[in-house]
Amino acid sequence: MLRYAIQSVLWQTLQDFEMLIIGDGCTDDSAEVVASFHDPRLRWHNLPENSGHQSVPNNTGLAMARGKYVAYLGHDDLWYPTHLANLVNELEKANADVANSVCLMIGPPGSGVRCLTGGTSRTGTSKWTPPSCVMHKRSLVSEIGYWKKYTELHIDAEEDFLYRAELNGSSFVIAKNITAFKFPSVWRRDSYRERRCDEQAEYARRIQREPDFLEREIIDAAVAYEQRKTWVPSHGLNRTRFTPPGWVIEQRRRFRGMDARSLPSLTVVQRILLFLNPLTFPLRKIRHAVIELFRGR
Repeated sequence: MLRYAIQSVLWQTLQDFEMLIIGDGCTDDSAEVVASFHDPRLRWHNLPENSGHQSVPNNTGLAMARGKYVAYLGHDDLWYPTHLANLVNELEKANADVANSVCLMIGPPGSGVRCLTGGTSRTGTSKWTPPSCVMHKRSLVSEIGYWKKYTELHIDAEEDFLYRAELNGSSFVIAKNITAFKFPSVWRRDSYRERRCDEQAEYARRIQREPDFLEREIIDAAVAYEQRKTWVPSHGLNRTRFTPPGWVIEQRRRFRGMDARSLPSLTVVQRILLFLNPLTFPLRKIRHAVIELFRGR
C-alpha cells in the first residue's frame, strides 16, 4: 500500500517538494518500492528497530526535513492531487502556522461507514485531526518541541502535538476541501498482518480516472451520515485517564495483528472503569431517543 501513498504525492499539482519515507524498522520490500519510482525527490530512511508508533518516524523526518512546510501522510492513506497546493495557499494567505484540510475516513469494505473530520475550528478546544490532512511550518517544532512518545501519553500523540501548538498560541487555518483519504487500520482487524492494498489501489484508480470522484464521495458520506454509519472522534483531553500511558495504543497494535509491548497490568478499578466506558455510547443513544420521543408528543 506504500506504493499508492507515494503515487498520491507524485501526482500533486504542487511539484516543489521532497518526500521523506521513514521506515519504522521495516523488514518488507518498502526500500525496493521507493527505489522503483526512480525519483530523486524521494528519500528513504529505515529506523534500526520498530518504535511501535508514528512519533519516532515523524521526529526523524522532521530532523531531516529542509522545506518551509511539513505535511504528513500515513503509508496506507492517500492525498487528492490538490492537497499540497491548497494547504500551502491557505497557510500563506493567512500567514498561519498550522493548516489542515478535510479528511474523509473510510470504513472497511461493505460497511458503508464514512466520517468527515478536520472541518471545524480548534479554537477553545482540542479536536482529533488525522495527521494525513495536516501541514505546519517546520519552524513550529522549535517552539513546541517534537512529537512525544506514545508511552508518555494518555491521548494520541497527534492530538498532543496539535494541542501544544494551541497552547503556544500558534494560528490555525482550515482548507475546506476534501483532499485526504484515510483507511483507518484500527478499523480493519489484522490489517498489518494481511497487508491488503486493494482499497487504496481502487481509490487511486478512481481519483485519476473519474472526473466526478469527489462528488460521488460526498454523496456516499452524506448517505452514511443519514444512516448513522459514522464514527465521531472523541476529545482525548476530556477522556478519563483510567489506563496507563500508551495502553490504548498497545491494544490497537494487537487488533492490527502486531505484537504488543508489555505494559503494567490494570488494577481492579481500572478494569471496571474500562468495562463501563463503552456503555456511555449506547446510554447517550438511549437518552437521545427518549428526548426525541417526548418532543414528538
